[in-house]
Parts: sequence; C-alpha cells; structure tokens
Amino acid sequence: MSTGWRTRKEAIKVLCAFEVDKRLREHLEPVLVKFPNQDRAFIKETVSGTVRYLKLLDFSIERATEKRLGKQSCIVRNGLRLIAYQLFFTGVPAYAAVNEVVEAVKRLSGKKSAGFVNAVSKKLIGFDYKREVERIGDFYERISTLYSFETWMVKRWHKFYGDELIPLLDSLNRVAPLYVRVNLLKISVEDFLGLLKDKGIESELHPKIPHMVRIKGRVPVEEIPGYREGLFYVQDPASYLSALLLEPKPGELVLDVGAAPGGKTTAIASLTGNRAKIIAVDVSRKRMELLLENCRRLGVKNVETVITDISSDRNFIKKYAGKFDRILVDAPCSATGVIRRHPEGKWNKSLELIKRNQKIQRKLLSSSKELLKEGGRLVYSVCSLEREEGEENTDFALSLGFRKGELINSRVGMKIGRGELRVFPHRDGLDGFYYSLLS
Repeated sequence: MSTGWRTRKEAIKVLCAFEVDKRLREHLEPVLVKFPNQDRAFIKETVSGTVRYLKLLDFSIERATEKRLGKQSCIVRNGLRLIAYQLFFTGVPAYAAVNEVVEAVKRLSGKKSAGFVNAVSKKLIGFDYKREVERIGDFYERISTLYSFETWMVKRWHKFYGDELIPLLDSLNRVAPLYVRVNLLKISVEDFLGLLKDKGIESELHPKIPHMVRIKGRVPVEEIPGYREGLFYVQDPASYLSALLLEPKPGELVLDVGAAPGGKTTAIASLTGNRAKIIAVDVSRKRMELLLENCRRLGVKNVETVITDISSDRNFIKKYAGKFDRILVDAPCSATGVIRRHPEGKWNKSLELIKRNQKIQRKLLSSSKELLKEGGRLVYSVCSLEREEGEENTDFALSLGFRKGELINSRVGMKIGRGELRVFPHRDGLDGFYYSLLS
C-alpha cells in the first residue's frame, strides 16, 4: 500500500506546478526519487492519470458537486481531481481515496480547505460520468470530454483518420508498454533474452521490428539486467524504426539531425557494428551531454557531435555538401503521436505550434538536400499525427527535387507504401510516427 496522505500531498503539489507551465516530467521526476519504488509507482500513476483525464475529471467534478473548479485554490482543485481519478480509474477504496487526499489538503492548506474537499468529494462516490457525458449534445464535445482531449484535436483527427478516431483516442489513453532495444554492440538478442529469463523477468520479442524486447510486468528500468553495462536502450519500436528504415551500412558517412539524447544515433551504431562514421547534430548542449553519456554507456564509437542548427549554419553545409551517404532527420515536432507516454501533450499543443514546426521541418529538409550525396538516402521522421508535419512535408521535399525512396534489404516486417509509412498505437501497438524515405 502507499504511504497515504504523503504520496497524495506530493501528487497535489506536482499537479499545481503542472497547471502553471503544462510541463510534467520536470516537476514529477525530482519528487519520485524521494520515495521507494511502490510509492513512486503510485505517485506516477495518479499524477499521470489525472493529467491524462483532466477534461473528463473537471467536467465530472463540476457536474457532481455543482461547484466551479476555476474558483477554487489549486490545492483544493487538484485534490478533488486526484480523488475523482482514483474513484473512476483505480482500485483504491473510496474511503482511502477521499480520506488520504483530505488529510493531504489539510497539511497543505488547512482545515477549512480540507473540510470543503471532504464535503463535496462525497458526491463523487458512485458518480456515473459516462451517463453524464452521454447527455452532451455536440458529437465532438462529447467525444473530447469522454476521452479527455482538446476539442480542436479531435476534430482534426476525425478529418484525417475518419472511423479510426475512437480507437485512436482510446489507444492514446492507454499506458505504453516498456520496450528496450538490444544493444548489438555488446550482446545478442538471444543472450539478452537469456539474462531476462535467469532473472525471472517475463519478456517477448516484437513481432515485426527486430531487436526490440517488451518487458512485461512492472519492472524498474534500473533492475533490468545489463542496465549499467549498456546492454540495452529504452526505446519505443517506432523510434527504432527510423534507424532501420535508413538502412545504414558499415563504412558510410551518416548524419543524424536532432540527434540528442541519442536513441537513434546509438541505434545506427548498433546496426553498423560501430563501423559507420556518424555526425550527430543537435542545437542543445545540455541534451548533447546526454547523447555522449549514452554513447559511453552503450560502447558507441565513431560519433562526432556538432552543436549547431544545420538550417542556418552555412559553414557546416559548405564543409559537408553532397558528402553524406545517409541522413536521418528526426525533426522537432508537436509530438502528438507520443501522448500515451506524455499525457501533458494533450494540453500544451496548438495549431500555431504545428505551423511553426512545419517551417522548421522544411528548413531542415532544404539544408539536408544540399548535404545528401547523389544516390544517398534520407529518412524524415516525426512522432506526430499531424499531416502538416508528415505528408505535406513529403510533398514539399519532392518539390525540392527529392525522389521517393524504397526499402532494399529490409529487416522490417511492415509494408512501406510509396516511400511513406504511418504507424499508430491502435493499429500497430507503436507510438504514432510518420516516416518518409527520400533519395
């Protein structure tokens, strides 16, 4: 069991901080390290779940209590959200969900606030939120409330994906499975599976994407054998797919754009047995330090790091013009395809952000055109569900003179149609990614 009010107290504080800047990881991670594993898991689940279902929780609280949440203090507001989430989506007994949060609110904000939360939260016990949501007349407002997404997102995705809308929303609300990529530089897939078996850890290979192992059950990453030795890298198969589609070969000069924190750089090195020369480029010095640390841990060599923006660095373009055999442009994007991993992504996106990203993505494609060798391959990838960041940018790339590429000796058990691929959590069990193969 959790340590009661203490975990709820920390959860409320994180949720109050989230309200300010719509960031979650930055507020959650410093808190988690203070607690043992069981409490850590409880705090992470309740905080992430509350953020994931924020719109539905707010709707339910206001309907059940006839109180406007916006008029309450952040401690009261998030205390009620935390109670509603536990009642609706967890197996926590009602008395514990209410009493422990009430005690946490008392410690944070005094008896009066605690008394208010205690009184109104009783109305949440047994509240049928599904029945209430069904009473919403407008289709988009009803669906966006039930699945707890911004209405504008739901409208767009319905336009893009039609009848797949509901399965897509449902899959984005499910917690993503833990996958690790076996680091072929240090161990074979078979030997890694043997290590897991020896430790009593259940696992399974991905059916279509090689070298990816799903860890079953709740196993802290640090307790997976080979963590410190760099035998694996935590990565969704969709992310690894970018490197696989690049089909890098030993002896080639490879450019990884937007490389930090190093998932794809280390994947390219693993696929080529450390025998390709990789130039890893990123604009962030801090994130590049993470890349270097990951390279050290995984035994990755032949990587040169460059902190720059290739879309504006004419010296870099002049130095490497027409020299790269392979270029991976994993472009900065809205990240709507990874909402199941980052539920705060439901609340910090905008159409303006998508349009701004498209301009950045097109600049990267334009610069990459100058850097790619004749007959070379470029893979453009984004963890986005938005067509502006996917298909429309492929059309732009073709207008620059790129040609659509194709897989030659693919190790991927997935069909690539006309040089493009989209994967989804509801269809493929993967994060939502878009890939374009260009030459």
